[in-house]
This record gives sequence, structure tokens and C-alpha cells, in this order.
Amino acid sequence: MTDHAVVDKVLDQMSVIALDCSIWSGARRLKPEDLVLGKGGQLPSDEVVSLGSKKLCKREVLKPFHRLRDQACRLCGREGVRFLGGYAVPDHYVSGLSLKLDQVQQDFNQEKQVFLTGYDQHIQEWVSAHPDFAEAIRSAVPDAQHVGQRFHFGYTTYKVVASPQPENLNQQVNQLGGTLREEISRDAQALFEQTFKGKNKVTRKALNPILRLRDKLHGLSFVDPGISPIVQRLDAGLSQLPNNGALEGEVLTQLMERVLLLCSVQQMERCAEGLTALEPVKVQEQEMPQAQSPTSNEIEIQEEPLKEQRVVISEETVPTATFYF
Repeated sequence: MTDHAVVDKVLDQMSVIALDCSIWSGARRLKPEDLVLGKGGQLPSDEVVSLGSKKLCKREVLKPFHRLRDQACRLCGREGVRFLGGYAVPDHYVSGLSLKLDQVQQDFNQEKQVFLTGYDQHIQEWVSAHPDFAEAIRSAVPDAQHVGQRFHFGYTTYKVVASPQPENLNQQVNQLGGTLREEISRDAQALFEQTFKGKNKVTRKALNPILRLRDKLHGLSFVDPGISPIVQRLDAGLSQLPNNGALEGEVLTQLMERVLLLCSVQQMERCAEGLTALEPVKVQEQEMPQAQSPTSNEIEIQEEPLKEQRVVISEETVPTATFYF
């Protein structure tokens, strides 16, 4: 099968979901005349003035919008992989994911109405909290209609079709497998640090994020033939786990082996090549690189740390274990 045919086969099985979210910053550009010294010759607090901008309301009143934006990113990233500024999602997942994004959109619009209803009160409370800077705040406050136009959440679902000169697109499609492994590695590293490192006993809730990573790999296995061997390795280990009870001892060792496999792009690549005698990994000595948090300008999906207690921590020292994948 030619390279073009391989790319077309991948594109036929997926759609792209692009998120479109804008949130009012709650600030305006700082002008020279705004820098009026307060009582005692003090400069305005960095709570109200920072980096060339003046804040017009509390940051807390905007948090619901950021939370919903992040929720949409997590939903897309759970089933899709970053592609062309959006998320490549298996076609059979699009319908269910769209229903979830529709709910996010509905919640976003409800929060927008709540915010605009209390807009004047938010501004007045901010002015009252910073009386020395009150005039500069009032002079910069836009009307509620203008602010309302700065809030928006939506998404677009579309299919990608190669053009008559598809070389650049082919390159992007061929990189999907590598991107997928990098995303899985990042999330697995965070999971290992939070749930498994230094533990000799965990609850069955620890399986949930592993299964989510497994399902993401399985759903997107068509983007790269090297993904299926990784899923098979995971399934082989997970099938040996008991159906109930806490996970400890040799059972936990096998489970951690699978997590450590996902932590390493190189190990996943070697697994994809059919290699079994890989580098040994010592659990106690394994240092996971810190997963980078996405910036506000990037839509990156990453599982939020779960609030509930995931593990039962024993005071006994965990013996060092060596795993061969």
C-alpha cells in the first residue's frame, strides 16, 4: 500500500474536533495616567495592576469559564490525539463526545448569563476593594454587552481530505503515532507519581486511569501499526488481575510494570517492534520527569488529579523490584 493510501485509510477512520473558546480577561490596558500614587505615595497593588494591565474584577468570578474550557480539553484528549490545532478522534467516538461537549457549551452559556447579571456588582465590589485606584478602574470598565461578546464556547467537527499535493498532510498524519505515545507517556508519568510511586498497596480505583489510557490507545490504534502491540501487552497483564480486593504484592508489581511501560516513549516503541528483553526498570529508583502543564494559550488534555483518596499507604518499606518488559 502506498504512503498516500495509508494516509487516506487513517483519515477515513477519524474526524477532527476543534474547540473554539474565548473568555474575557477581566482586564484592560494600563495607561500612563493610571499610575497615580495612592496615599503615602504607594504604587497600586499588584492585585489590581500587573504587566501593563489593570484588573477590573476578581479573578474568582472568571474561574467557572476556565474550568469548563479545561473540562472540554480533557474530554477531547481522553479519546483523541492532538492534530492540526484540534483533536483527531475515532469516528465511532464522535457522537458520544459531541453530546458531552454540547453539555459543556450549555453550562458555559449559563455561567455567562449568571456573570453578566451580576456584572455591575462585580465591578463595584472591585472598586470598593481598591478605593485609591477607583477612578482608573471606572474609566476602563466596558459595558456589559461588549463584555458578553468576549465570552464564547463552541466546537467544530470535520473530516480531513488530502489535497492534490498532500505531502505536508502526509507528514502530519505519519506523526500521529508519535504524538499519541508522547501524550500517553506524559499522562502515565503523572499517574505513576501520584498513585504508584513508593506504594506497596493501592485500591482498585487505581485501575480506572490505566483503563482510560488503554482505551485511548485502542481507539486510536489505526493511526500507527505500532500501537496495537502496546495494547496487547497491557491487556495481557490486566487480564491476570484479580476481580476484587486491593492490589498488592506480585499483582501490584505486574500492574506497575504496565504503567512504567506507558511512562516511556522508548519502551513503547520497543514493544511495538516486538522486542521483549528490554532495559530493566527499578521502581524505587525510577524518577519520572515532571509532566508539563499546558499554558492558557494551548489546548492540552490532561487528566485532573482525582480528589478522592486512591491508595492505602502502608508504613512498611517497599522492596525494590526490577521489571523486564
